[in-house]
Amino acid sequence: MVEIEKRDRRIENGESRIETPAPTSLGAYLRRIVQRPRAWALSYLVTTLPALGLALLTALGWLPLTRYPIFSQILETRSLGALFDFAMAEMKNARVPWGTLALLFALPAWVVARLFWTWLEGGTLAEYAAAQTLSWRAFAQAGWRWFGVLLALNLAGAVLLGVIGGAALLLAAFAYMLAPALGWAIAGVGLALAGLFATWIEVARAAAVTQNERRIFRALGSAASAMAKQALLLAGLVGGGLALYGLLFLVHRWFMDILPLHWWLPTLVIQQAYTLLRLGIRLTRQAGQVGLLLNV
Repeated sequence: MVEIEKRDRRIENGESRIETPAPTSLGAYLRRIVQRPRAWALSYLVTTLPALGLALLTALGWLPLTRYPIFSQILETRSLGALFDFAMAEMKNARVPWGTLALLFALPAWVVARLFWTWLEGGTLAEYAAAQTLSWRAFAQAGWRWFGVLLALNLAGAVLLGVIGGAALLLAAFAYMLAPALGWAIAGVGLALAGLFATWIEVARAAAVTQNERRIFRALGSAASAMAKQALLLAGLVGGGLALYGLLFLVHRWFMDILPLHWWLPTLVIQQAYTLLRLGIRLTRQAGQVGLLLNV
């Protein structure tokens, strides 16, 4: 318990004054996503606002098409091929290529959103690790303090996953030509390894913040040690999250398939509920990882 309190105090520049000891149960950390909803709200905003901006530009591009009766018929058939051909034919006469502008803004918007996500993750992990809710100032300071470390871990993870994914894809393609079953088996092993290494990088980000470790190799080592010691709990946490993701996706697709396209308000509500729940699952996994690391 004393060690947990020391770790809480070592979350520098993102700390709040510790007045009560941190809880030791994993469930107490999982409940913090609801008890401390700031990270959930900010995650929703950073997910929704860029998407709404791009959707607005795209909608401006589609707006001239609505004057044609055939446009509604194409939407009802849900034929992407017919819709694309119709849009391309009309775009040649368009004076303002709003759809093109949306495509041009997509990459910068994605980069800015990813950088903001990195800052937000630092504050989120610090808040879940602290024994009490951080102030807005402490939350922001924690985000800046851990921004460079988390960004470096993200880049290292991207390179690692790229190497593993590329190697697995090449081996699977070569093996598939010899024996299809072997190719699928190699692809499955590659996917499992990619998931394992992605989890390792994610736990390393949590380890850096909870253990006040700015050296990425030490954070990776701490994450590997925690994963070995808490393998069953971590597997349950990650596996449960994936199962919930899958169930949520199937329910979302079912609603999208049965709702008529002109029911835009129910569709909007379902889409936003889907986004909120998906983010909640992600944050629950992060809170659980913090709890596992603080109880190793």
